Amino acid sequence: MNAQTLSDALWAALAALLVAAVALSHRPRPRLERLSVLVRHLEANRVGYVAVLVAWMWVGWHFFAR
Repeated sequence: MNAQTLSDALWAALAALLVAAVALSHRPRPRLERLSVLVRHLEANRVGYVAVLVAWMWVGWHFFAR
C-alpha cells in the first residue's frame, strides 16, 4: 500500500464518518447537534467566522481548483 492509497482511504473514512454523523443528527431524538447548528455557533464571533471562511477557502483550493 502506497501513501496515495492510504491518504485516499483516510479521506473516504472521514467522509463516511461525516455522513454518518449528519444522518444520526437528523433522527427524531438526536444525540448529536446538527451540522448547521454547530457552524452557527462557530460563526457567532468574529474569530470563528474567519476560521470557517478560511476552512472553506482551504477546501475550495484543494478540491476544486485542481
